[in-house]
Amino acid sequence: MPNIEYTAVVTSDTAVKSSLGIIHWIVASAAATGGRFQINDSTDDSGTDMIDVSMPANSVQHFYFGNSDRGGLECKTGIYADVPGSNIILNIGYV
Repeated sequence: MPNIEYTAVVTSDTAVKSSLGIIHWIVASAAATGGRFQINDSTDDSGTDMIDVSMPANSVQHFYFGNSDRGGLECKTGIYADVPGSNIILNIGYV
């Protein structure tokens, strides 16, 4: 796993980082009714969706995007987690 400088635990719409950021991994969990989330390249909810995930009920998923020397999910403007509803918890590892 890459060296992660920062982690964020997100349960609602959140500006994770307001400048260039690279996401290395996300661990997402969904409660009883499941849910959906997006990661935007933006500082608010108006940016480009980098990923859009629909989670089944009572599930956990791990998304690995690579480490610093082999990629990662690059957000040039900022990292914004769009979490509509209250069923999703995201743990985001980024630099």
